[in-house]
Amino acid sequence: MSGMSINPDIFERVDPTTIQRKFLVGYQGWFTCRGDGAGLEGHEWSHWLRDCDEDVTASGGGRLATDLWPDMSRYPPSEMYPVPGFKHESGDQAFLFSSCNSKTVQRHFNWMASHGIDGVFLQRFVGQCQCDPSSSSHKAILNWRDKVGDNVRLAAEAEGRVYSIMYDVSGVNPSHVRKIIEQDWLHLIRDKCVLDSPNYLHERGKPVVCLWGFGFSKTQHAPDTVKAIVTFLRESTPRGAYIIAGWSLHITAQAVYVHSGVDLKSLLGVPTHWRTADGDSDCNPEFLKLWLNHFDAISPWTVGRYKNEEDATRYANDIMRADIQLVTARNQARQGSLGYVDYIPVVLPGGSGYNMSRGKWAFNNIKREGGRFLWRQIYNATRNGARIIYGATWDEYDEGTALMPAVENKLLLPISHHCPLLCLDEDGYRLPTDWYMRICGLAAECLRGEREFQEEFPLQILQNYGLSRVQLAGQSRNELLPPPYCSSPSGSPPSVSHKIWLTSRQRPTSRPLPPIPASSPILSYSNTVGGSLAATTAEAVKDSKSAFF
Repeated sequence: MSGMSINPDIFERVDPTTIQRKFLVGYQGWFTCRGDGAGLEGHEWSHWLRDCDEDVTASGGGRLATDLWPDMSRYPPSEMYPVPGFKHESGDQAFLFSSCNSKTVQRHFNWMASHGIDGVFLQRFVGQCQCDPSSSSHKAILNWRDKVGDNVRLAAEAEGRVYSIMYDVSGVNPSHVRKIIEQDWLHLIRDKCVLDSPNYLHERGKPVVCLWGFGFSKTQHAPDTVKAIVTFLRESTPRGAYIIAGWSLHITAQAVYVHSGVDLKSLLGVPTHWRTADGDSDCNPEFLKLWLNHFDAISPWTVGRYKNEEDATRYANDIMRADIQLVTARNQARQGSLGYVDYIPVVLPGGSGYNMSRGKWAFNNIKREGGRFLWRQIYNATRNGARIIYGATWDEYDEGTALMPAVENKLLLPISHHCPLLCLDEDGYRLPTDWYMRICGLAAECLRGEREFQEEFPLQILQNYGLSRVQLAGQSRNELLPPPYCSSPSGSPPSVSHKIWLTSRQRPTSRPLPPIPASSPILSYSNTVGGSLAATTAEAVKDSKSAFF
């Protein structure tokens, strides 16, 4: 199935001077394939396969590390890598893509541009950033991550998207994390010159950096270590840094936050305890002060914390609303002293990490429900006042959270004898492969004020998304200040000198990649009881022909 075809040249380049009113997605960039030039001996199929031995994988006997299979009909031959031991029912070879291929990464950003999605948080895994000159493996891994970063920068500049670095400290020894981040950040700004890119995301004149993974109960990071890292990032970065804290579930804690005699617990009347049912939050009271006093934005990680629309709404009502109220009250109490703290909710399409976890996680354990689960989270977040959203994630097929195109039905999956594979019709919905990119694009339009958010799932708009995107191009945008930061100085228009500088640095238009022939489009969206696909009506066929082309 093919999705719609839109020329991204007709759409505006994203403003890199502000994070406000943006839909940003996580970009892992961790997929490698044999022959892609990544230079990772023994890791030639990173995050695709767990066993890469030719003899073991022969005749489909290999062990996959991914649940969701990408729609490879959207890639040209130069970006397709044959997967050893995996074929389709037809006998055709199965292929996958590599994040090391610069053309592939640009294609991923081209899809963002054509769907109106603003840009990415590029994951920078701290455990892969150790620079030991005596270790050839360390150098190879660091070179690989640098190459992915180069690909992302070039793609963002070519397609008019923004990008920002997100450090992920998962699995790193707490005693080493500070030194690694400090060395790597200097490497990025001095050797790789990432901040020289006109498309690097800024807010309040400062480059955006995210620290993900501090504050979990099992990580044992000390608040003083986190504070020292934040201080270093601000002092070592020209003009300082806008720093996002991405961590555990929510920010209301047993500790009472007090400043100048103002007890915010009393002011808000909201719960004051960490949510500890899953034991993932560090209840050290110093962390709450750290988040609210030393960071510019807070982004609680919610992947796996709820599994359906009802639970997502309950979370939004019980936790997110109180979090945003606390942030708003903090901003009002500290106005003019420490600046504003933004709140960035995380949303996901669904999840399935059975193969990656060797069966510890259930297959399709967070059902997508044809996009309704994702839309409910988006609506809940904006209803509570959020105006920046983080989509998790653009390319994470191995955990089943990818927003990029996936195979639409089981008949198109390769044969896998030992590992189940996921496709878009798993929950009984017949969808075009770009369906979740459309949902994200629609959310981005609403955040920019081009449309109104609606609680009901926007089925008709999504079916006709290609036409509506073209109609919106060139229209003036509503300049709405995003609550709950109604008086925030953020998001001021770029200066004339900055616009001139951008014009001199950027291409006037994005560089669209050639279209890839694909199979005939699916022309309807339908759900059925019991998992069978409903018959397509003549009216749906007629409507959909205009929707996808």
